[in-house]
Amino acid sequence: MRNVVSISLPSPILKKLKKEAKEEGASRSEIIKRSLSRYFFSHDLAKARNRAVSELAGKGTVLTDEDVFKAVS
Repeated sequence: MRNVVSISLPSPILKKLKKEAKEEGASRSEIIKRSLSRYFFSHDLAKARNRAVSELAGKGTVLTDEDVFKAVS
């Protein structure tokens, strides 16, 4: 299902968005969708890492970002 969302962007960001879309041959919507997907992935990974670190706090266990990535993949 496709939904339409309106957003306001400062002029410098809109200018950069238009430039990137033109250079990549993609729509502005596609650039925004990719950006949001990356943001959510990064945010989810950070939340998972923080949960894991909290659970292991005081146990002397050290987690790397790779350990967390493997756990959530």
